[in-house]
Amino acid sequence: MAKVLYLHGIRYFSFRKLGIALLYFVVMWIMGFFILLFRLMDEIFFPSHRKIEIKAPVFIISNPRSGTTFLHRLMCADEEKFVHIKMYHTIIPAITFFKLIQFLNAVDNRVGRPLGKFIHWSEKKLFKGWEDVHAAGFNRSEEDEGLYFLAGISPALSLITPYLKHFRELYILDQMDEKKKARIRNYYRSTLQRWMYVLGKDKQFLCKSVMSIGRLQLLQEMCPDMRVVYLARNPYEAVPSFVEMFSSTWSAIGFKVQETSAEVRELAELAIIYYEYFNQQKKNIKPSCLITLKYDDLVANPYASVMKVYEQFNFKMSGSMEEKLQKESNISKTYKSKHHYSLEQYGLDKQEIYKKLPFVFEEYGFKE
Repeated sequence: MAKVLYLHGIRYFSFRKLGIALLYFVVMWIMGFFILLFRLMDEIFFPSHRKIEIKAPVFIISNPRSGTTFLHRLMCADEEKFVHIKMYHTIIPAITFFKLIQFLNAVDNRVGRPLGKFIHWSEKKLFKGWEDVHAAGFNRSEEDEGLYFLAGISPALSLITPYLKHFRELYILDQMDEKKKARIRNYYRSTLQRWMYVLGKDKQFLCKSVMSIGRLQLLQEMCPDMRVVYLARNPYEAVPSFVEMFSSTWSAIGFKVQETSAEVRELAELAIIYYEYFNQQKKNIKPSCLITLKYDDLVANPYASVMKVYEQFNFKMSGSMEEKLQKESNISKTYKSKHHYSLEQYGLDKQEIYKKLPFVFEEYGFKE
């Protein structure tokens, strides 16, 4: 938080940037207070959450913009087997808060849902423009990145500042010193236990987590039996799509950044780093606990891709889940993205990307 204040208020000063930084600073402190308050109440009212064992969680990971949201939401339909988090679970990750939300929702339903209607209106305003990029909502299935973002340890800080190069230590949290990593592990494990307490302790946790490529060691140390689904997409497509997604917020909050600027290229560099880091770390995952799918195959035949995941991990699929999956797969085949991005648009070229990532093209057979 202090670094954002320094960058916006001194090094790259403008009143608008300073205002954004101050708003971020205030919101983070307020959120931090309520997170601490509600988690302390958990220790009083729900201490048994600490006894919950997290067994064989499933993490869908990849470079951003490689189909993780799509695959995650397909698998979330299997409610008999999996539990998953929604966006509001990551805002204040505490059992007491979740129980409060459930109570307020019950009361709201009895009086005509005025609160629900207001939240729906708010979502339209907050997430306007993201519908075809990453459909979001407080009550929609979501990844766990909000947890890291609110703790100030996520590269997703690029959503509120274009100066990501000053936060490179956040790209690969596995490389932090042992004390910091221990704090992250303990906090995440405790949060997982709280989520499972509310969502269903007898099921498997299912999560998509694109930025967690840089946290693979941390996750394995917490959950040695975790299952990993990795989605591989051609870098020529994934890199510009990732750049567009995370740079699009800059203009919305009033930052004028050229598409070919160093700030934009830093986002591309982060995407490249994640390709490289997964290639290094995949050897540390047991073959029986890892499956790799190609993005193009997922889009062409979602049903077959999900079935491959179930077969790899020896998951049983119920008849009702298979029916849901087939229905959703048929619907998805009619979807066409309205967005088209290119490397050239951001001052990048194919030769530059290939030179850094030849192993990706060779392993997955992507066209050069």
